[in-house]
Amino acid sequence: MLVPALVLILVAVAYFLVTTLVDLFPLNNVRGAARNERWTEVAINAPLLTLPAVVLAIGAAVSSPALGYVAGSLESLAAISGLLLWWLPYLAGVVVPWATAGGVSWPELHARTYAHTIVVVPPIGDRPRPNLEHTILHALFVAAAVCTFAAAPALA
Repeated sequence: MLVPALVLILVAVAYFLVTTLVDLFPLNNVRGAARNERWTEVAINAPLLTLPAVVLAIGAAVSSPALGYVAGSLESLAAISGLLLWWLPYLAGVVVPWATAGGVSWPELHARTYAHTIVVVPPIGDRPRPNLEHTILHALFVAAAVCTFAAAPALA
């Protein structure tokens, strides 16, 4: 389970990088973000998203299941953050306080940037819906977290 966990984590990172930096409209809407905004997002998030793979690899190298569980926890944090940001407003109508910066609301930001991308979930009133780009990313995070936790005991 170690190899699938590492592959899923790294595929999620690669997917994040491509969808953050490359215009794939209508899958994403990077054309709505300035180049420096995209690179800032990559500079902040790519190291954080890569950290579970590093911790898991070190855990495998030193035969430490504990590091495997740490890696799974870190990957779970990425999944939970994405789910809270995107799925909580959609399913429960609740926006997390850190959803946006600069005085714009999440529904306003969503309407301006993501509402014009591919969305496959049905509407719930006028709530912002997760787009396909982020649905795929969140599925990768969840799958990577599950595989990482499954791999942890075998690191002994």
